[in-house]
Amino acid sequence: MKHLSLLSSLGLGALSFLVSSCGGSHTPPTALAYTPSYSTHPQYFPTPTPAYQAPPVTQAVAIQRPPAQQSSYTVATQPARQIQRPQLPMRQQAGADSRKLASLYKSVNVSQRILPRSARSRTNRPMTPRYITIHSTQNTSEGADAWRHQLALSRGALGSKSWHFTTDEKHAVQHIPLNEQGNHAENYRGGPGNSYSIGIEMCENKGNSLNRTIDRTAKLTAYLMHKHNIPLANVKPHYHWPRRGVRTPNKNCPRFLLDNGRPGRKWQNYLNLVQSYYERSSKSESYVFLQD
Repeated sequence: MKHLSLLSSLGLGALSFLVSSCGGSHTPPTALAYTPSYSTHPQYFPTPTPAYQAPPVTQAVAIQRPPAQQSSYTVATQPARQIQRPQLPMRQQAGADSRKLASLYKSVNVSQRILPRSARSRTNRPMTPRYITIHSTQNTSEGADAWRHQLALSRGALGSKSWHFTTDEKHAVQHIPLNEQGNHAENYRGGPGNSYSIGIEMCENKGNSLNRTIDRTAKLTAYLMHKHNIPLANVKPHYHWPRRGVRTPNKNCPRFLLDNGRPGRKWQNYLNLVQSYYERSSKSESYVFLQD
């Protein structure tokens, strides 16, 4: 190993001199061509990595998006849950409790005695109730209660006059269907009182309690308001419907609920009583939910 290191330090010229001096043929010193052998020693000569060439640069093309167009259809969405306050006059609440309403009707003690279609008092004209008209019979005869007026109507003793209910201190008697017009408000055919209102006559005969009769009538009025969706503002005295061809168009009726022949404090007290019965039979909720 020492001799190899020495030879390496002397260089190629010294090596040639030593060879010639040892009896070999002398060759002038020339540059030795050195060609590496990749196949002989691949571990010392790894395959060179090719130089990186960038891809050719191309001109960028701007992409244009089409203008936004309005959709020709709408997406159905679920509406938000809302709360609606019923728009009814004088604190009138929406809806009725069925059990309370049945109890209210039972307390009125209604007896249905519908007159035959051939009776003189039947108009046989259809009606959708919008009003309730309150009357007084102005018959002070003893025994002229609700049943006596039913008998008079069935016999035709009152001519063509007709109404839907008669009330007294103990009973309420129904005479004609609620979807049929009566003849109890105006003195002519086609007036709104006859065409669109349910007529209730209150007895005022001797021995009959007016207070109890008024109370029973208020209960019946409240019940009819619920059944036919009639607001309190459409509960009218007979006075409200003027007559034709008479000196006093607005009749003093019901006379014991008017003040000097006109609606006043007494009539307002009656409406307050009706409202109290109406609210007792109403649902406790003051708001209703809309359906989804």
